[in-house]
Amino acid sequence: MAKKADATGAINLDSFLDVLTCLQGILMLVIIATGIDAAQTKVLVPTPIEKQSTKIPIYLECRGNLIYPMEVTDLARQARMSMMQMSQQSQGDQTKLMQALATTRVTNEYYEVDLTYYLLGQLVIKTRADSNATGHALDERSTFSTDNFLVRLLKTVDKDKQRLVLVVRDDSFNVFKVAQRLAFLAQLELGVEIYDARELLRFTQQGALITGS
Repeated sequence: MAKKADATGAINLDSFLDVLTCLQGILMLVIIATGIDAAQTKVLVPTPIEKQSTKIPIYLECRGNLIYPMEVTDLARQARMSMMQMSQQSQGDQTKLMQALATTRVTNEYYEVDLTYYLLGQLVIKTRADSNATGHALDERSTFSTDNFLVRLLKTVDKDKQRLVLVVRDDSFNVFKVAQRLAFLAQLELGVEIYDARELLRFTQQGALITGS
């Protein structure tokens, strides 16, 4: 026998309410997951690609997770003056010139020029074996208001005429990331070159880094 219709004419919405409840639960899970993911997202500073520039480079080496100011322009000037002086004194005598090369040193606090490469048209800068000077550490939490060597240096850079070049040894990516972030905050043009920890640093006699060798 046919079931008698509901005399009140009411519609049963229990199944529809169950569906809405499930959808609400799913939306809540999506919102929570999105919030957690957003909270864990880090701001990444893009690594600059080396490009041609007319700005004067300021070279810093990242080595042993410390920062070393290279002062390449001054070393290039010293090497040029020393070679001119030795050439004049040797008066074309190659033996005297080689003897002078063996005893003449061009140095700064951290580095020494290998003058034997200068005859090949290269300015090769090596770490001074006899130096007790240490590089500059950077705390990973450093900001542009932190008082450290790099921040003080960056505040003196003329961003219209100068640019920063980080020569990064492959054992020093931690200090590199801090230096890169500080240069980004200073809005400086930045170049990056990666080197093996034992690879020679070769420059032109005018003080421009030779890359791709």
